[in-house]
Amino acid sequence: MKTFKPIAKSRIEVVDALRGFALLGVLLANVPYSDDPSIASVFDGPLNFLSDLLISKKFITIFSILFGFGFYIQMSRAEKSGVYFKSYFLKRMALLFLIGAIHCFVLWNGDIIMSYAFGGVFLLLIRNWSIKKTIVLAIIFNVVLTGIVFIGNSALEWQVYDYDYGLALVQPTTTSYWEYLRVNTIMAPWLNFFKDMPITLVYTFGNMLIGVILGKLDFFRVPVKLKKITNGMILLGFTVGLTASYFYHLVMSGELELDIPLLWVPFVIAAGMILQALSYVALFVRLYQKGFFKKMLQWFKYVGKTALSNYIFQSVFYLVVFFHCTNVFQLFGKVSKIETYGIALLFFVLQSAISYLWLKRRDQGPLEYLWKKMSYKINKK
Repeated sequence: MKTFKPIAKSRIEVVDALRGFALLGVLLANVPYSDDPSIASVFDGPLNFLSDLLISKKFITIFSILFGFGFYIQMSRAEKSGVYFKSYFLKRMALLFLIGAIHCFVLWNGDIIMSYAFGGVFLLLIRNWSIKKTIVLAIIFNVVLTGIVFIGNSALEWQVYDYDYGLALVQPTTTSYWEYLRVNTIMAPWLNFFKDMPITLVYTFGNMLIGVILGKLDFFRVPVKLKKITNGMILLGFTVGLTASYFYHLVMSGELELDIPLLWVPFVIAAGMILQALSYVALFVRLYQKGFFKKMLQWFKYVGKTALSNYIFQSVFYLVVFFHCTNVFQLFGKVSKIETYGIALLFFVLQSAISYLWLKRRDQGPLEYLWKKMSYKINKK
């Protein structure tokens, strides 16, 4: 039986661009800002509202969906080439988990890469399922199980930590990197597994299942043939999805308590998050077919083609520019929320330029190259 080796392939440009767009949203969703009254502004309230309504959880959902889609594409190409995919993919996920662990414990404990590696292993079990069966499983994970865990965390206090909650402020303000590492480790979701990871793993795996479904539908290659589906996605996302995000904002801001009569709300929120993320995907793909919009949107593809490197680079940026432990700029607590968002946007422009220049000489990002090279090297042994 053949072993997995590099396969000549052409990338799907719109997927690269969409992945870059998702990374912009992830960057904005993770902006580190302080609630210190001395730097408060009239924009804080509207920014919080708009973040919950339009950004929070939507872009990481898209990023996760595209991971599932990438899995399907790799598997399909391997099968067409007659090579053995399973052992290669498992080794690839093990390496990805290692990259995520380094990212989590050395840079930023909000890492999502380890969850992708963990969930990716289970994608092997459903790779030959029918679309209908996969859709049912995606609904179970994305809506039912996510809603149940959300209720447990919020209403039943499953997510109560043993450590001092004041550490959340120590992390961005300590001037000692070793203290930052200590606090980072204490608060790391994977070390508080049963409190933090169930909802992340359940929801992320559900997202990846949607990516597999889109792959089986050949969604990104023939969007014109799926016009009715994309119309439905856009309609539901900007109606049901936005409504659900409004409820999410009410819950997150403490304006809505999840008592017994409102236990249906988490399920609506979970479903709405998916619908809104899919509406972004559908609208992006539709606009990408039009010359004027494509010229603007295609600039996202450079960041998208180097997504792993840029995802890690974003953490390095926030650590160096905002957190105090690096003793460089130490902007956390010194700039307002709107200024923080502005700095993040400028950084994304820088990321795009660096990615563009890098790809003029290389085919992939530095971490992508290392990950791929190590995967093939291990597979040959």
